[in-house]
Amino acid sequence: MRSTEILALALIALVSFGLSYIGATVGLVLGQLRVALLVYVLGSPVAGAATSLAISTAGTLVGTWRHARDGRVSLWLLASVGAPSAVAAFATARWAGSVDARLLKAAIAGVLLLTGAAMLRRRPEPAGPSEHVPSRTFAVLAEVVVGAVLGAISGLVGLLLGSLRLPAMIRYARVPPPVAVGTNMAIGAVTGLSAGVATFLEGQIDLTAFAVVTPLTLLGANLGARRTGDLDPDSLRRWIAWILLLSAALMLGELGLELRRAA
Repeated sequence: MRSTEILALALIALVSFGLSYIGATVGLVLGQLRVALLVYVLGSPVAGAATSLAISTAGTLVGTWRHARDGRVSLWLLASVGAPSAVAAFATARWAGSVDARLLKAAIAGVLLLTGAAMLRRRPEPAGPSEHVPSRTFAVLAEVVVGAVLGAISGLVGLLLGSLRLPAMIRYARVPPPVAVGTNMAIGAVTGLSAGVATFLEGQIDLTAFAVVTPLTLLGANLGARRTGDLDPDSLRRWIAWILLLSAALMLGELGLELRRAA
């Protein structure tokens, strides 16, 4: 690898530090920009996505350790959502090079835009208990299905997709934002670890890029996870909403660059 490419990777490491700091604060990874940069430097969409996923996974492991230490990880959700997510990601990661990920990313970006805008609109709390409380069996089934679907897509596009899982836990499962943040990062860790093993076995990860970018990513994740406990739930909810909108913008920008190169 040439010295100019090493310098480019060092700059990506600095960007990754900032992304992992902000992301760990709100329980996300924000790997969209890093994927685009790595694809450009490495010259391969498959290698860029696989390497970014491995870096994201390393960051989430560090962030998860901090969140778990501070009591912000739900073991139940880690099992009901995280386990099927990890299995599905492992199953689909080997097929990452054979699908057109652009359509999936466009759909994901649209969902993020709608979700972030909805979270910024503060909904009044219900005055009494809800009349339509789903059964526990239905709730568990929904958690498993959501985990499996997002895990399968994650393995294909090289993103951990916590930006879709996190608002669902807050808005519909009624998980307190700090716990949702920590649990979401833990689920991302097991999902990414599973997919990362599959891509490593396929030889898709660029080890030099991984070695250069990962250390600063880990530092940012650790510092960001500490910040979560200092934010009140309402502030954390607003942070999450704005980060979802930023994630959507970055993903759409990445798609625009891909379409421009393909034209």
